Amino acid sequence: RVNYSPEGWSNLTSAIEEHKLPAVDRLGIQNDAYALVKGGYLPATDFLSIIEAYKNEVDSSVWSDLATNLRGMENLLSDEPWLTQFRNSARILFSNISKKVGWEPSTNEGHLDSILRTVVLGQAGSYGDQEVIGEAQRKFGEFLNDPSSVHPDLRGVVYGLVAQEGDQSAYDTLWDLEQKATLHEERMRILGALTRFQNPDLLGDLLHRSMSEDVRSQDSVLVIVSIAGNRLGKSLAWDFIRDNWGELDRRYGRGGFAIMRLVGITGAFTTLDRADEVEAFFKNNPAPSAQRTIQQALERIRLNARWL
Repeated sequence: RVNYSPEGWSNLTSAIEEHKLPAVDRLGIQNDAYALVKGGYLPATDFLSIIEAYKNEVDSSVWSDLATNLRGMENLLSDEPWLTQFRNSARILFSNISKKVGWEPSTNEGHLDSILRTVVLGQAGSYGDQEVIGEAQRKFGEFLNDPSSVHPDLRGVVYGLVAQEGDQSAYDTLWDLEQKATLHEERMRILGALTRFQNPDLLGDLLHRSMSEDVRSQDSVLVIVSIAGNRLGKSLAWDFIRDNWGELDRRYGRGGFAIMRLVGITGAFTTLDRADEVEAFFKNNPAPSAQRTIQQALERIRLNARWL
């Protein structure tokens, strides 16, 4: 990682905004800044100032990495009163590029163009861009009448934004589509979207369905982990794991990887009280195949608390 003087950061920010640096450097600079903030070497405000220079960015890899870093910071701020201000800033950042790429591919587009569209529309909508959300809802209505009307590359974005803004009716519609889907890839898209609802009751229902015959056993873990990635689902998923630990351990305890993913969700917590809670739970409910993951999760929680 490379840190710079305030003047150095300012000069680099200008060079990014004016596209005087290649994409690999534009990616690396914001990634270094994020890591330095996370490690306590740089003020968070410096990172937030630097990323404003990316409003005219066009490279899919840069946007993907920047989106991941913004999500990491959003998780940290998920219970803070200024979360809305942070999300508003992120929405503005993605607004230019989302308008530029639009929903319809142009002729001679490559794979990276498709990735760019998926990333920026998904991010803009998730941060509350009403224009993007409205178009996703419109496309979903068309899709219900003609499934071929929405390209498979964009279905995940459409499903996810419909769920994010949806009610019980949207939840039931998506479940119906999931149950009727014949391709596993399509079922996974829809299951991922179902974890995006902002109603705790619907998320609670989804958690219980994840352990039923509605969801394949090998997909249950993905559903629970994805719900934990939802700001409103983080505590719900952890409570569900604790309440159903016996069955989850029976299903996945010997396999290692699945149980590690479940345990790993706790690493998103941001308070020392949560660290004590997680440590006490696994002291009373050992998970030998995930012991290292438990220690890593506890370390992440304590680092998050220090960062916050």
